[in-house]
Amino acid sequence: QPELGRKAGISTTMVGAIERGEARLTEDVAAKLSAALGIADGELRESYERARSRPPGTPA
Repeated sequence: QPELGRKAGISTTMVGAIERGEARLTEDVAAKLSAALGIADGELRESYERARSRPPGTPA
């Protein structure tokens, strides 16, 4: 998370919250994360939606 946050220019806390589906994924943050990960924006959004729809307590 620290390396991804650094590459994307967002905080480690925000990266973790997005991974858990606890923070809103804005257009700006989605663009930064997908660029840092080298993936399409749509792929990132699909992963985010899967994280948001997991039952509470389910491991990532």
